[in-house]
Amino acid sequence: MAKNVEELDPDAKASRSVTRTIFTTVVFLASIAVLGGWASQGFYVISPGESAVILRFGGLDRIEVVEGFHLHFPPPIEYHKIVNTSGIRSLSFGTPSSISTPGVPADADETEISRELRRDAIQTADNNIVNVAYELQYKVADAYSFAFGMEDPAAILHDATEAVLRDVIGKSTIDAVLSQDRRKVEREAEQLLQSMLDSYFKDVGLNSAFRVDKINLLKLQPPPLVREAFADVVSAGQEEKRSLSTAAGDAKEILENARAEAAELREAAMAYKQARIIEARGQAVRFTALQAQYAAAPEVTRRRLYLETMEEVLPGMQKMIVESEAINMLPMIPMPSSAATPIRQKPTFKPIQRSGGDGATAGSGATQ
Repeated sequence: MAKNVEELDPDAKASRSVTRTIFTTVVFLASIAVLGGWASQGFYVISPGESAVILRFGGLDRIEVVEGFHLHFPPPIEYHKIVNTSGIRSLSFGTPSSISTPGVPADADETEISRELRRDAIQTADNNIVNVAYELQYKVADAYSFAFGMEDPAAILHDATEAVLRDVIGKSTIDAVLSQDRRKVEREAEQLLQSMLDSYFKDVGLNSAFRVDKINLLKLQPPPLVREAFADVVSAGQEEKRSLSTAAGDAKEILENARAEAAELREAAMAYKQARIIEARGQAVRFTALQAQYAAAPEVTRRRLYLETMEEVLPGMQKMIVESEAINMLPMIPMPSSAATPIRQKPTFKPIQRSGGDGATAGSGATQ
């Protein structure tokens, strides 16, 4: 009876239809809002220097590195985690903890662990104590290993860095650490720390989450009671380095001078060699020419050679050529350059005879 009444009442029927339409619209809009909110969880933005680790049903699916807007299936199908992989992060030891690169929020656990584990006294190989303040600079090498490879990678990094520095400094003497091998300690610590971190993640089949950039030894000081004495040691070490540098410079200068002198001597010797070769060739040519002249006119050539030889043997003296048959020959008395000049010695004459091939004889006399 009531059904028949509703069918006969058009107002009731219209009211019921409107109510149903409104309810359907509200449910539809609510469904769209819920689906939109769920789907919006799959939108994410990658900024410069960041990487996005995408997990599908809890396992690694991909790592996105392209900047801009991206979309993945909403949870619980896929999840994403943004990791900064380009910024240089820092961790301080022996001083108040420092934050990471500006613009990147510091890890709260990393800061707390660094503050609690601040210990700057390290024992050296010769059983001395040195207070060390140092800083680790590193980058995230693998986003997935950093985000999901270990339960607390920041704490592991802190403990590994401290263990490595204590190991490296513990193998060196305090003199070497304070005055000589600071950079050597830094390099050795960097290599050892990187190798240790790589082994940690390799054991679980992952790439290393960290890439060690640099370890800086900020402060190396002996204990306060002996600090003044060690300051003298450092000063002496610096003076030694200065002296060695000066000596190396002097040695280099001397070596360069010696090389220049040796080059000069070689050039002079080469020039002398060439001059002697040219002179010998000239003498050989002259001898060949004389030999040809001698073959053409032996007597004339013999006499000319004799006279030239006398000129060389008795240089700067007056010489006369006389005939061998001359018997009564008056000696020539040289007149002095001035009448006041006395004659100190009576001149003498001694004929020189030789027999020629054709019977002719030539002689020369010298007046002293």
